[in-house]
Amino acid sequence: MPLNNPHAVSVSLPSIADVIGYEENDPKVKDKIESAYPRFITNRFVAKAAIHIAKQQGIDSNRELIPVSSEGVFDLIEQYIGKGFDKITSSGFPLISIKKDSPLLLGIKYLIQHAGLIPSSRQAEDYLLKNKLIDHEFEEELAPAKQAVASTKQILSKAYGYSTPDDVILCSAGMNAIFSVFQALKKTQAVKGRNKFIQIGWLYSDSMSIIKKYSKDSFQYLTIPDMDEFEKYVHEHNSEITSVFLEVPNNPVVRCADLPRIAEITKKYNIILAVDSTIGTPYNIEVLKYADIAVESLTKFACGNGDILMGAVILNKNSEKAQSIKNEIKNIAQTPYIKDVRRLAFEIESYEERVKKVSKNTFALVDYLKSSNKVKSINWVLDDFSRDNYLKICKNNKSVPGIISLVFDKKLHNYYDNIKLSKGPSLGTSFTLAMPYIYLAHYDLLKSANGKSLLDECGIDSELLRVSIGLEPAKNLINVFKEVLE
Repeated sequence: MPLNNPHAVSVSLPSIADVIGYEENDPKVKDKIESAYPRFITNRFVAKAAIHIAKQQGIDSNRELIPVSSEGVFDLIEQYIGKGFDKITSSGFPLISIKKDSPLLLGIKYLIQHAGLIPSSRQAEDYLLKNKLIDHEFEEELAPAKQAVASTKQILSKAYGYSTPDDVILCSAGMNAIFSVFQALKKTQAVKGRNKFIQIGWLYSDSMSIIKKYSKDSFQYLTIPDMDEFEKYVHEHNSEITSVFLEVPNNPVVRCADLPRIAEITKKYNIILAVDSTIGTPYNIEVLKYADIAVESLTKFACGNGDILMGAVILNKNSEKAQSIKNEIKNIAQTPYIKDVRRLAFEIESYEERVKKVSKNTFALVDYLKSSNKVKSINWVLDDFSRDNYLKICKNNKSVPGIISLVFDKKLHNYYDNIKLSKGPSLGTSFTLAMPYIYLAHYDLLKSANGKSLLDECGIDSELLRVSIGLEPAKNLINVFKEVLE
């Protein structure tokens, strides 16, 4: 999904049994999947290019070829994982060649996934065209190449405020934006003796992986805390803290922390505050009024169509701390492929309009869901937990992010399997997209008592359904839910 699009980033998983089959590598499910979120399953164009290069280069069958976003990735992987692989570039298409039994293989794959170091599907498409392996390119609307980068940065800079186009750094993926900030902070703050990363609230799974794995466990996880307790912790540890990172609102429970108070505390102790605003979007919430750095997955609401992988780092022009690491972030970030930027530049023109329409649909759908006794809970930015904190940072109290999380009166499969929505990973698409979040993003936690205990401790119901609300008529969306709830 979207259908008949070789650059699609989502995939239909229509039942919980399908989701479990995917997670457990059941051939009955895996063999049917031709494309999916590209950091987890290789895009078909990328896979075809890799196969061609393997034959062209005579790569031995006992070696695995792993496409990467640029030749600069080679040094990064050696830095984190170690040497022990061959570096190949064919017609500008870089790959790693490594023995299938190498102890480095799994670590390399995880780093590429977590840090968004995969090549663009459009880059692979151009490789295939050049080598006459496909006879035409996919027809899609693209902005002119000359204006694409500048216009995209201009729109984002204006949306976020407190920044200039030069403060916007485009990245090859949303995870690459987060990784680039993390790397820059780690490098520049270590010389000051600061090496502890603070994570507030539950985050997207790969964001947590970056902070935990690549900080060598020098991190502290805090639930959305009592602010006095948070300040006490920061006061006691401030000389060690590299940065504080959170999502506003967070994924998947859509909770808002008290961003103004967190900003007040981090400023007091001269600590960098970084916020992932992907779900909130710069059209719903003030981010850089409080944060030093914002990161956004442009794959989501900024794109709206689910057919591109890109991200951005947006620096606060008034933050000396953010400006001091700008060049470091630029040096680390993977530059997106120009055709991806051209596609995004076309799609981002309607970003603000989409956000407004999605907001109206969200209000309408939540109003209906509140009336159903089969819906146990609705997490959204105006629920009892988040309302006050959201109203402090929203640009308009009649505009809300288009993400809600639902818990039903029965196990999720009773509703998920029957609801007539697109069902799969990602969010922010113009079509409403339902995702059994814990099953897809944290299936490992469902397999152990400790994992289930962690979810309970963090107040996350494993049976929640995350719904990314799209642009369909609100009446149609409500009717879809009525079919399974009434």
